[in-house]
Amino acid sequence: MEKNSATIKKAIKCLAIIDPRKPMGTELFNIIARLTVSVAIDMVALRKSKKGTEIYLTKRLPGQSYSGKWHIPGTIIRPGEMEKDAFLRLEKKEFKTKLKCIRFIGYHNNIKEERGHFINLIFCCKIKKNNTNWFFIDNLPNLMVDFQKKISIPMVIKKLKLNNNII
Repeated sequence: MEKNSATIKKAIKCLAIIDPRKPMGTELFNIIARLTVSVAIDMVALRKSKKGTEIYLTKRLPGQSYSGKWHIPGTIIRPGEMEKDAFLRLEKKEFKTKLKCIRFIGYHNNIKEERGHFINLIFCCKIKKNNTNWFFIDNLPNLMVDFQKKISIPMVIKKLKLNNNII
């Protein structure tokens, strides 16, 4: 018990010097995420084409969670941050273009996310970016983040169809 107490005191001392508003790196984030509930924003970009509805996905880089898998672009809300701050970060880092027509779709309380407990706020947007990262929603890549394929994307499609409003 005392050994654990000493370890916790050391961890507290080290964590106290971290600025939570700045990136902390994947390894440290993954450790902290196991101990807290994280709020993530997933930004779904859809477009209509002659062959059907397409979704914009990005591929996770080596060293990141879900390395090598396709995913809905997203980010974690940092302490003291508003959604619009996260949207701007997504524009710059994930989409590399402006996001338009942002609307809230719903949320997924993801207690089994591989990094810990996450609440994913799912938004829908339009982008003008034209590249090869568009996939038909009925033909998603096999190597994709599972909960997004099974939960997030169907949630978006269902909500937009209910409103007769595929972007």
